[in-house]
Amino acid sequence: MLGITDLTTYLIGTLIVILLPGPNAMYVLSVAAQRGKRAGFAAAGGVVSGDFILMTLAATGAAGLLQANPALFAVVKYIGGGYLAWLGVNMLKSGILAWRRARRGDESPARPSALSGGHPYRKALLISLMNPKAILFFVSFFVQFVDPAYPHPAVTFAALGAIVQCCSI
Repeated sequence: MLGITDLTTYLIGTLIVILLPGPNAMYVLSVAAQRGKRAGFAAAGGVVSGDFILMTLAATGAAGLLQANPALFAVVKYIGGGYLAWLGVNMLKSGILAWRRARRGDESPARPSALSGGHPYRKALLISLMNPKAILFFVSFFVQFVDPAYPHPAVTFAALGAIVQCCSI
């Protein structure tokens, strides 16, 4: 169907990968909890946009480039991991400061956290593009289900991408 080699396996694998909490989901949930549902939806939009870009890159051959050049993939992976670690450390620091203030009974306004600054859409887009879990998914898993004999591979990639986005949303 539409050049997808094994739709059932793809759906099961996609659901498992999406249900495993990753940086994208954690960021969206954190932003929504701290700043409200409007900011949460903006962050979710950034994740969907980032995933769309990663899917497009996988469909156009960037996946093959990263697979053929392990050093380049390592650079992308470590830059993404470093960015995510920096975000995590900042979130932990702001949480510890808030906990200390609450313990002292300090009613002063809270110091802005790593999540409170900037636009949630842009930050979520960057997190999505640097997310090693998403990169690995689109580079290795996503492309496995494209039938090379199907005459319209763009249709196959679009169908696979639509399935992922529907499951993510």
